[in-house]
Amino acid sequence: MPKRSARTRPPGAELVFVGTGEAFDPALPNTSLLYRGSINLLIDCGYSVPHAFWRISRDPSLLDAVYISHQHADHSFGLPALLLWMRIAGRRRPLEVIGGPGVGRWLRKLLELGYPGSWGERCYPITPVEVAPGDVLERGGVRLSNARSQHGVRNLSLKLETASHVVAYSGDGAPSAATRALYAGADVLVHECYGARASEHGHAGLAELLELARALEVPTLCLLHLAREQKPKITRLARKARGATRIVLPVPGDAMRLA
Repeated sequence: MPKRSARTRPPGAELVFVGTGEAFDPALPNTSLLYRGSINLLIDCGYSVPHAFWRISRDPSLLDAVYISHQHADHSFGLPALLLWMRIAGRRRPLEVIGGPGVGRWLRKLLELGYPGSWGERCYPITPVEVAPGDVLERGGVRLSNARSQHGVRNLSLKLETASHVVAYSGDGAPSAATRALYAGADVLVHECYGARASEHGHAGLAELLELARALEVPTLCLLHLAREQKPKITRLARKARGATRIVLPVPGDAMRLA
């Protein structure tokens, strides 16, 4: 196991749960996180995320970047609305959209399909940043690394590291050897938990996630993206789980200070 060094928390570092639902959950906005620290990063932006984001912030210049774990609609189709709102609300400074190979071509097509003709000279600069599995970026003192999970399409799980904390986020998909290595040393692991037991349909199950967190000695495991018909069972089993790992079932609007 990697040893944990003594850390100090930069003022204001927190993780806000914008949405915690799966693709077809009528009660919850799509899974999305807002990391607020030395950079402000929105992680995933599905079709029901913009309205949930606006309940948290109405500042069009808040975000430095958006990270898209994969291109399924419930993780990315909110971008046209969110990005156009920023322009209309007066944003001028550049925005990065970080994603896997081909993100630039895909983003141009998505934005133009959503709001044709809205992205020319009148718009603030939008810069696609392409990352391949295993790539590392540095932004504002935050080290961003990724690994590919087991999902139906390429999903790049994310780890954010600073001198004071390490946060990992699965996006979608069951754990792979690469994501298990990525999550090592995380203080907080935010993972989709679609099923109550084993992995199914390219998603993770509760039993394997509990084993994973214990094996990696993760202090806090946050579970979201629960299959709507299995939510009561997953919730009941998660609350009964015992061990050194704290299990959290966040709801939209919850915020977690990072230390």
